[in-house]
Amino acid sequence: LGLTPMSTREEIRKQYRKLAKQYHPDTHPGDAYAAAMFQDVKEAYETLTQPARKEEWLRERWLRQATHQGQGETAPLTPFSLLEKVLRFERSVSRMDVFRMDHQGVVNTAKSLLSSENLECLEKFHEADMNRTIIRHLLLALDPVPFSHTQDILGLLDRLAGQDPESRRMISGFRQSHARKQRAGKWTFPLVLLATLLICFLIWLGSR
Repeated sequence: LGLTPMSTREEIRKQYRKLAKQYHPDTHPGDAYAAAMFQDVKEAYETLTQPARKEEWLRERWLRQATHQGQGETAPLTPFSLLEKVLRFERSVSRMDVFRMDHQGVVNTAKSLLSSENLECLEKFHEADMNRTIIRHLLLALDPVPFSHTQDILGLLDRLAGQDPESRRMISGFRQSHARKQRAGKWTFPLVLLATLLICFLIWLGSR
């Protein structure tokens, strides 16, 4: 609502009426972004005017501040806000030590970004370019994760890709390259062991 935590009930009501009128679907027919903003404004007003919901929101806001996770405010659910979260996630994964990475944690975060609510939002807006960008950066984040851990995520990305050929090509390429890595990985340990034994044998022969 663009107000401070000290705003009065009357100030909250006045600002809500102003923004509701500005973003009302009747004023912007067919505009999914205005509809998302209207829904966010409506939810904010209902939260701040119902004591129980307001208390819960203030408690969550305080917790976020205490744990340095931001101020508790969230942007309306749109492809732009989801893309921002995906980009932050991909940057975070890129800074991780691949040998100490919590693969399941990475997968769980990716799943939360592709929740049913988020997928429905992306499908509703029909932003093909935005969806491709989200898919591309999620695949980059999943690159260091073992192929066996990524199957559920790839299924969700297939849903997001729909019939878009470029998106499906990216996902298919990821599947193929990681399947090759998985097959190659099965031979890594036996080959290393064989090479070690061969070197030991040659050293033994040389010592004789």
